[in-house]
This record gives sequence, C-alpha cells and structure tokens, in this order.
Amino acid sequence: MAAHEPEMNRRSLIKQFAAAGILSMAADSAPAASSAGTRAASASERRRSRMKITAAESIMSGSDVFVRIETDAGIVGYGDATNHFLPYSAEGTLKDLFPLLLGEDPERIEYLWQSCLRRRFMRGGPATGTAIAGIDQALWDIKGKAYGVPVYQLLGGLARTRVRLYGAVSGNTAAEAARQAKERAAKGITAIRFRAFHSYDAQELHDHRLAVEQQIEYLAAIREAVGEKVDLILECHGRYDPEWAVELTRRAESYRPFLIEDPIRHENPQAMAQVRAKSYLPLATGERYHSKWEFRETIANRYVDYVRPDVCHCGGISEMKKIAAFAEVYELNLIPHNNAGPLGTAATLHAALAIPNLIMIEAPWVNGDAKTDVVSPYPTVVNGYALPLEGPGLGVEFDEALAKTRPYKRPPLQKVNALDGSVRDF
Repeated sequence: MAAHEPEMNRRSLIKQFAAAGILSMAADSAPAASSAGTRAASASERRRSRMKITAAESIMSGSDVFVRIETDAGIVGYGDATNHFLPYSAEGTLKDLFPLLLGEDPERIEYLWQSCLRRRFMRGGPATGTAIAGIDQALWDIKGKAYGVPVYQLLGGLARTRVRLYGAVSGNTAAEAARQAKERAAKGITAIRFRAFHSYDAQELHDHRLAVEQQIEYLAAIREAVGEKVDLILECHGRYDPEWAVELTRRAESYRPFLIEDPIRHENPQAMAQVRAKSYLPLATGERYHSKWEFRETIANRYVDYVRPDVCHCGGISEMKKIAAFAEVYELNLIPHNNAGPLGTAATLHAALAIPNLIMIEAPWVNGDAKTDVVSPYPTVVNGYALPLEGPGLGVEFDEALAKTRPYKRPPLQKVNALDGSVRDF
C-alpha cells in the first residue's frame, strides 16, 4: 500500500490543481463575459441611435423627379423617382410615403421598403414602384456614405469588374439610323438598340404591316453598316399584336438580332406564349413591370429569355436584386432598362455590378446627348463597358441648388392611332 502512496499523491495533486484551474478560469471568464455582453449591448444601442431620418422631399427639376432624404448625422441621400408617363402620380405617391420615413433609422432599408409598400392598403402599379424606387436608392446612398463605401460593396461586392453597355439609334430613315449605329460601333459600343417607325410617330400613326416593313428595312441597313460583331436589339415598344410580332421575328431571323424587345403589350404575360412558341429569336420584356410580383408569371413560365426591370420603376435596387434572384432560379438573365440621367444610371450600375445573372445595361449617355449639370458623373466607358463608380454611396454629386432652380417641364404627350383612327400603343 505504501509503495503506491507517491503515485496516489501525484494524482491527488493533479486533480486539486485541475479543479483550482477550472475554478480560476470560470472566475476569470465571468467578468469577461459580463464585459463582452455590456460592450455588445452598447454597440447595439449605438447602432440603433446612429442616425434618424429628419426630412424627406421630392425635387421636380427639368424632366426629372428626385428624392432627397436627410438624416440627423448630416448625411443626405438622393434617389431618382422619374416616370415620364406618370410624373405627378409618382411625386404624389412620394408625398404619401414620406411620413412613414420620418424618425426612422435609414439603415433599415428592407424594413422601410416593406413599410412603404405594406402600410398602404391600396398599392402596386407604376406610381408605387417608381416612388419606392426613389426612396430605396436614396437610402442605399445614405448607407454607402455612412460607411464610406460604394453601394455595390454593401450588395455583396463585385460580381463583375465592369458592365457591358448597349447604345441606341433613332432617325426617320434607315440610312440615318445606320449612320448613327456606325458611329456608336466606332466608339467601341458592342450592342445597339433601335425601334424604327420614328417617321410614323411624327404622323401619330401605327399600322402593323407598315411598322414591320420599316423594322426590317432598318434592321437590314444597320446590320450592313456595323457587320456581324455588333449585337442588335430590335425594340418593338409593345406595339404589335401577337400575330404581327411573330411575323416580325420570322422576317428578322436572317439578320440575327440579339433579341426582340417588348414585341407585344405587357398587361397579359400569357399572350407572350404565342410569340414564344413560334419564334426562334430570343425575347425580352419587363420595363413596364413594377415589382417582383408583376414579373412572377413571365419568369416562372419562361415566356422570355431576358427580363428587363428598371431600377427607377421596379422598386429600386433592393427589388431589382430580388427579381434577379428569382430569374436566376429559372436560368434567365437580366438586361435592365435604363433611360435615366446620372443618378438613376448610377443606381442601375451598382445593382448590375453585384447581380450575377446580368448581361448588359442600357446606356443613354453613350448616344451623345448626356446631361450632367445637376448630377454627375456618368460612369466611365472603356471598350463598350462601364467601370464602377468608386465614390461612397451611389458615387455621384447632386447639385441641389441648381436642381431647385430648374422648373419642371412635363414631357409631351405621345399619341398614336391606327389608320382607322383607333387608339394604338405608343
């Protein structure tokens, strides 16, 4: 028994030291855990009180409707809520929504998006989509400025390092459209959109047969002018009935357009199935949809190959990301519509940089009529691609004083009738 006493003593000592160590560690860790909890609570409290929205207003300037949101931290965010067809409806909806923002934390972007939509019993449509889009952009602008980073960093970072662009041409003759297309291609633009029938617009006329003839005439002339390396987007503006859209796609096939955009009206997505079933060319639609719900039927049934949300009309950056994710499930890609100035364009670009299933974006500033006095800059273009805007937030400067001196001028009403005087789609 005595021979085993030293070993037993050693074991006993080890157990005593181990027990003491555990107790010591527990005692040491208790204040640390308490301190950590205090620090976490303090940080959480600081986050909750970091900023509050103190003011929100709309600025109708030139042909644009802007959103300005101010915080008690001195950070101001701007968004683009321009809808040329419903400017006063969008601006009126903003006035209905602004009270929901006051006193709230601007960093809670998803919460405020849901609040602006769901706290109104009557909702949906272009005025709601446009107004929420402007608010959403301004909130992302604030958050980016608060953290000192571009908005795309807050959206998950760069899914791509540059974004392909497409320009547009017009003209009352095929020769004029072809000349413009050649100029765009010479500047490195690799995709060009056109819609023809401008001469008929001047007469406030749309006839399916005449329009198809002119679309094919323009397509042939532009293809000859730019060759095969430039992608051509055949814009239809939703003017055709389904059977005439099918006729157009059949006749266009030999000229290999990249896609047919908005071949028919948007109200009944199922009507696109008729065009889809009889066309070998890719189809695109979506610029007149204003939320993920309006995209649902088109995406779920794969009526088109490309969806085209507009960040100024579809509920903003937040909603465009959701529409893109929904489309990704069905292996569809995005080609966002964008006829905005530098502010809406910046929002489009930030979303585009962070969305994986995106092909290209519309780029009106490459067409030669870019205006940057109130908001600047447009993105830099290299070899037909837009580079990221690197400033904090949306990365643009807004001259608020100048914007407020510009009286708002509503765009002219656009009227198009058939040969018999009945209403046709613009």
